[in-house]
Amino acid sequence: MSSPLVSVIVPVYNVAEYLGPCLDSLLAQTLDDLEVLVVDDGSTDDSHAIAERYVTGHADRIRLITKPNGGLGDARNTGIDAAAGRYLAFVDGDDLAEPEMLSRMVARAVGTGADFVICGIESFTAAGAVSYLPEPDMSVFGHSLSEEPRLLYRVDASACDKLIDRELVERSGIRFPVGVAFEDLPTVYRWLAFAKRVEKVDEPLYRYRRDRTGSITGDKGERYLELIGAFSTLDDFFADAGLSDTHRDALLRLHLTHLVAGRYPDFFMLASAEVRSAYIAGAIGLLEQRFPGWRVSPVCAALWPSRALRQVSTHGVLLRLFCRLPRRVYLAVLARLGAFDPLR
Repeated sequence: MSSPLVSVIVPVYNVAEYLGPCLDSLLAQTLDDLEVLVVDDGSTDDSHAIAERYVTGHADRIRLITKPNGGLGDARNTGIDAAAGRYLAFVDGDDLAEPEMLSRMVARAVGTGADFVICGIESFTAAGAVSYLPEPDMSVFGHSLSEEPRLLYRVDASACDKLIDRELVERSGIRFPVGVAFEDLPTVYRWLAFAKRVEKVDEPLYRYRRDRTGSITGDKGERYLELIGAFSTLDDFFADAGLSDTHRDALLRLHLTHLVAGRYPDFFMLASAEVRSAYIAGAIGLLEQRFPGWRVSPVCAALWPSRALRQVSTHGVLLRLFCRLPRRVYLAVLARLGAFDPLR
């Protein structure tokens, strides 16, 4: 295939149950000028055979790349290196794309000159439950990160709702880290720092399968500790680029959102006491190291208006004790304190 407008990279590892619907959703795109790069990362189920059948039926649009298992980041990097498109998009093999996703995002990129375009993500489960939160502050978009530091916490960490100009990726020299979990976070936000203009199509065009067994985000075990390492990588980048001071408040809010506030409804509630304790110690330690005096920052007050919740969220001992409450009490108190306010 010759120079398609968009290269869609689909990393695949043992997702035979979901791969067909994923590829069908990409073949149904209203944007014709695209290639789909299926990167089989050493699957041991029927994923490879399914991908081969799609290549046979759609050789003009789908390519299959086979490699030994190296993890999600390695598979995506392989796809980037093989891609021929001007723009890159990432769709995981168990997720779905709405038919107009790519055409809407390309139109926004071309119409505004943006090299980094986001769409909304709608999560869904096998039971059919869906959730989507509209963007509460569209004023931050249409800018670069240097112009609008708030983009750091208004842009989500997933690579899968992004359309990124290939020139940006090559200019940055940044690829996904290999062999670690949470590889999206340090990659997406470092790419964001290189973007000349960031736009968002605030509609749920990407559909994320939330309850798949075996997904990293569904694992509440020790691999969650790697989230702290992902932030360390990001922090080093911003420090080396001389952006830590100018973007301090936005960086702090990003850390607090992912490391603490965003963990109340999942990891803090479901992880073992031992893993949770290690995680809290690591997260608080990283915040102490990177953001001296962070507990009294206006960022904490804005994120947690409830003084009680702010005290619990910023002190490791209190946080560990709070997470030991019976689940019903834990959830009731958090709801009353506003911990699940989607606008925050």
